[in-house]
Amino acid sequence: MSQSYTNPFTGQTVSPSQVSYESLTISANTPLEWPINGNDAVTSANIIDVTATIGAASFRGTISGTTLTVTSVTSGVVQVGQTIIGTNIAAGTTITALGSGSGGTGTYTISISQTIGTAEAITASALLLELPPATQVSTGQAIIVRNVGSYTFTVADNSGNSVVSVAPGIAYYIWLTNNSTVNGTWTEVQLGAGTSAANAATLAGYGLDAIGNTLNTTTPSVAYYTNATLSANAQAQLSVWEGGAGTITLPSASGVGANWFTIVKNNGTGILTVQTSGSDTIDGISNSTQLQIGESFALVSDGTSIYNSWGYGQSAIFSFTQEQISVTGAGATITLSSSQASYTLQEYSGVLSQNTNVVVPSTVQFYVITNNTTGSYTLTFKTSVGGGATTTIPNGSTVAMVCDGTNVYAVSTVSNNVTSLTLSVGSSTNPSLNFVGNLTTGFYLPNSNQVGITINGSEQAYFSSTGLTVFGGISGGTF
Repeated sequence: MSQSYTNPFTGQTVSPSQVSYESLTISANTPLEWPINGNDAVTSANIIDVTATIGAASFRGTISGTTLTVTSVTSGVVQVGQTIIGTNIAAGTTITALGSGSGGTGTYTISISQTIGTAEAITASALLLELPPATQVSTGQAIIVRNVGSYTFTVADNSGNSVVSVAPGIAYYIWLTNNSTVNGTWTEVQLGAGTSAANAATLAGYGLDAIGNTLNTTTPSVAYYTNATLSANAQAQLSVWEGGAGTITLPSASGVGANWFTIVKNNGTGILTVQTSGSDTIDGISNSTQLQIGESFALVSDGTSIYNSWGYGQSAIFSFTQEQISVTGAGATITLSSSQASYTLQEYSGVLSQNTNVVVPSTVQFYVITNNTTGSYTLTFKTSVGGGATTTIPNGSTVAMVCDGTNVYAVSTVSNNVTSLTLSVGSSTNPSLNFVGNLTTGFYLPNSNQVGITINGSEQAYFSSTGLTVFGGISGGTF
C-alpha cells in the first residue's frame, strides 16, 4: 500500500510535524526529509545551520587511469570528495585521495578509471542540500537555511535542480509555492539583503574591506625588493619599492580590464622603472617611466592598451642647508644614505688617508660639492652602476655636479684657493671690473701695460710705467 499525505476528511495535504532547529555538517550531496512517519534520516527543520566541508572549484587537467593531474586552477580548491564534471569525464567521477596535489596543481586519485590526454576544463560543483518531496506538504511550507561554514553550497529541489546558491555567512528564507510535483516550485529571499550587515564580508574584495557590518576602502601596502611583475591581485594596492635601481612591470591592460588601478612609490635607494607589458603604454606616450627616490603615482587601466597616470608625487627635497661630511677615518668607499644625498650643498672635510670614492644613489640629483679635505689623495664621486662616468674633485675646489642615475658629471668648477684672476680687456663704456648698479664705472686695459680708470663710461685716468695720468686734473685738494 502506497503512502498518502492527504487528509481524508479535508482533502488537504497533511503538514509535517515541526522541528525548530537543525545543525548540519555535509560532506556529500545531502537529501532532506520531512519529519513525518518516523523518518530517521536528515530532517528538515524550520531553521537549518549548514556547514559544507567541500566547496566548488574550476580547473584544468588530464586523466590517466585513476590519476587526475591538475595543470592549473582557475578558482576554488581541489578537494577529496568532490564530484568532477567535464566534456569527456565519466559521470559520477569523484576525487578519492590526494596525490602530489593538496588543493592546487598536482595529482589526485579518482574513483573511475579513464583517459583524457589533453588538458580540459573541469568543474567540481558545490555540494547540494536537496529539499524533501514537495508533494508531501502543503504550499507555504517554509525553512530558513543559513551557511555557517566556509564553502558555498546549493539548495536544490528533490531532483537536484538548483533553487539557490548560499554563500558563507548568508541566510535564505525558502518557501513552497506549488506542490503538484515531487520537485515542486520553490521561492526564496535573502535575509538581511536590504542592509550591508548581511553582505559586507562577502562583498569585500580588492580595495574593499569588511569592518564590522560595513564595507570600507582599503589600500594594502606591499614591499618589493627585487624586480617584480604585478598581477591582477595588485588592484588598489600600494606597491612600495624598497630596493636599489630596479623595475616593476604592470600586468596587461586588456587582461585586468578597464578601471583597474594600482599605486607605485619609490621608497628605495635608486631609480625605479615602471614598465608596461607588451605594447601597452603609460599615458599613450611610452612603455616605461622612471620614479626618482621619494616619487609616486597612480595608474589606471583603460581596459585596452593604456595606463593613465595621475597624482604624480614629484620629489620636492631640495635642502640648501649644507651637509657636513667628515672623511677622517673613512675607508676607500663612502656610501651616502638617502638622507645625506637629499642635500644639494655638501662639504667634505677632514683628512684623506687614501683615494676615496663617494657613492651617490642611482637617481637623478643635482649637487654642489666642496672639497675642503687635506691629504694628497683623491675624492671621486660615482654611482654603484658599473661603467658609469665619475667626477674627481680636487682639494680646495667647489664643483657643481649632476647625477643621471648612472653617470656623475661635473657642470662647473670653482677653485677656493685663488692665486690669480684673469679679466677681459674691457673698454671705457664696459670696464672689465665694475660694480653692481654701476656697470660703466671701474677698471679696464686701454693699452698694453696700462690700467685705465673709467667713470660713468668715460676714461678719467690711467696708470702706466711712467706714472699716473689724470685727464680732468685734481679736484678738491692739492697733489
